[in-house]
Amino acid sequence: MCRFSLLLIATIAVASFFARSAAGQFPSLPKIDLPKVFKKESPPTPNATPNDPDPVKRTSDSSSPVPDGEVRGKPIQGARITFSNNPDGSNPKTSFGSSEFIYGRLDLGGKTVYEAFGLKNQTDVPIYYIHYDLKIYKPGEKPYAGNWGGSFNQTLVTKEDAKKTYWTFDVLPDPTKISTMKSMLADQKDFERKSVAGIYTKWYNADSARSTFPQSGTYTIDVTIWGEAYDDWGKPIVGSDVKPTASAMFAFQFSGTDGQMLVANGEKANKTLESAKIAREMHRTMPDWWFKGGTYPAEPKLSAARLVPMIKGFIAQWNLTYLKHMIVKTDGPLWGIKKNDLGIPTFKDLSPYIYIIYKEPKESLCNIGAVYMRQPYAGAGSYGEPFLGGIRDVEYIDCAVVK
Repeated sequence: MCRFSLLLIATIAVASFFARSAAGQFPSLPKIDLPKVFKKESPPTPNATPNDPDPVKRTSDSSSPVPDGEVRGKPIQGARITFSNNPDGSNPKTSFGSSEFIYGRLDLGGKTVYEAFGLKNQTDVPIYYIHYDLKIYKPGEKPYAGNWGGSFNQTLVTKEDAKKTYWTFDVLPDPTKISTMKSMLADQKDFERKSVAGIYTKWYNADSARSTFPQSGTYTIDVTIWGEAYDDWGKPIVGSDVKPTASAMFAFQFSGTDGQMLVANGEKANKTLESAKIAREMHRTMPDWWFKGGTYPAEPKLSAARLVPMIKGFIAQWNLTYLKHMIVKTDGPLWGIKKNDLGIPTFKDLSPYIYIIYKEPKESLCNIGAVYMRQPYAGAGSYGEPFLGGIRDVEYIDCAVVK
């Protein structure tokens, strides 16, 4: 079952699941640190000097700046964007076909990324970011200066890249080798839901891709890279005209015969990120807290003989396979009663949550997730049969360590 399906499961359950506070119900789970995104460095060339900060030598001075009179923000002095078929930015050119992989390179005229974009002022975010804005103009459409900076496109910059005087980025990359990622918001939670940057982000299925590239012809790809502006005290300055920017365009010859390939590559690109996320976040051993669950022999509903068939039946609707379960230890009341505004009971919940380990046969992945148990009020002080709901707090675990 795909990750989107699990999110749908959580959405369906959310109304009942959050009917009471979950504070104190979950064990302390291991915090997943935000990963660094490493890019392959360009190998030194024979004509590079030891002190050269950029070992990649240009074979031409090719670039495609924004037309005169279309100034965006406050252009970074000496900055230049070029485009290439190579991830390191070598052999730049200004025209590409839709069957080619495309990468961009921002040279900052001797300034580091850290200096040019004022990254020292980003003290309230877990990782540096700049903005990478890409617009696609159909044949005959004219790009215009005001069409930039309005979208949520925070693009992650590693501390290693921040020290360089150049920044390489994906435009239409090999979908198995994604290196540039963006997020909607500059916070920890959203950085963990990263998406690919560049042309692939302009559609989410074949229909939306067809809307972006409705016919064969020469399109204009317009790129603006920009940062926030700060005063000498490090406080943000409002106004797009003061934001440090670099802009460039290139011609993109789209052929309708490449359309399905582009859509497939877009899907592969997102799967590449998802696979990296799985590998990064997966538990390689059984978590310590798993073995600190509670036992409740006085409650027949929680006996393995009754609970295991309930869990199996509940998750079978999504074709999931039960492997193990544990019940969170609680020192308080085992059940909590929920009442309506008139003081009449509506249901009672099992206070501790039940964690399960299950397998997704389609993806051959194992997961840990939490479910709850609830009994509806049947009247006259009695309650109906218990049922399960959830699944939340889902994390990956290596199937081989589930014993």
